[in-house]
Amino acid sequence: MAKMHMQKSVTDTINTSFIIESEKGLLVVDGGFATECENLYAKLKELGGHITGWFLTHPHTDHVNCLREMIKTHLGDIKIDMLYYNFPSVEIMNEYILEGNENGDWLQGFYDDIAPAAIPVMTTHMGDEYSFGDVTVKVLREHNDSTPNNFSNNSSTVFRFETENSSVIFLGDLGIEGGEHLLSVASPELLKADYCQMAHHGQSGVLKNVYEAINPDYCLWCTPTWLWDNKGPGGYDTGKYKTVIVRGWMSEIGGMKKHYIMQEGPFEIEL
Repeated sequence: MAKMHMQKSVTDTINTSFIIESEKGLLVVDGGFATECENLYAKLKELGGHITGWFLTHPHTDHVNCLREMIKTHLGDIKIDMLYYNFPSVEIMNEYILEGNENGDWLQGFYDDIAPAAIPVMTTHMGDEYSFGDVTVKVLREHNDSTPNNFSNNSSTVFRFETENSSVIFLGDLGIEGGEHLLSVASPELLKADYCQMAHHGQSGVLKNVYEAINPDYCLWCTPTWLWDNKGPGGYDTGKYKTVIVRGWMSEIGGMKKHYIMQEGPFEIEL
């Protein structure tokens, strides 16, 4: 039976890092900051060290830099068959993001760092399906370059992982516009899922209507302690984030069986 491992952040920070055990090998989703590298590496080695597919949702440091660091420090000790991603071009990233650490120049640096490993890349497109024996991965949407607002987060690829018994949707850091795009291009049958990785670490991501369409039994919160409670100067729910609001949405939608909160993990979930 396939299993999903939800990694806990070693520094109690935002971190999207999942391992799915399939009949064909390990499947990784994102991985987190570079600071998560040793923790993820240890788990991958424990599970055999053969990564059949490494899936990246979008080019942000807290999602791709663990892979970047893994290639620099441990590539000789693990095997990665294929990278799966579809990032916006360097040019359009620089057009929409003029400054900062995650613009087109930063993205080119990412490519330069992973190039020496010569790992094959599969550019994922909406409608694609990939089979790994007992796990099938479907691509529900890809980046929409006509929407510049919150561009990097909204460039998140949405992946659906399916087994005979369960389904998991990974939303990455999808924002409002990306969520509306997802609803317009994905069928209700593909949107409905048992598990949902909450967009943008459970705060300031998609709107409630996306979660209503997914209607998950289980929510996967890649959320540190301070963000789960939206802690600010005044304590609980006095920060600037919307996590507590989103938690309320999930209660209103109903049917929830469990919240998997990253910092309470790590978790091993049978799929």
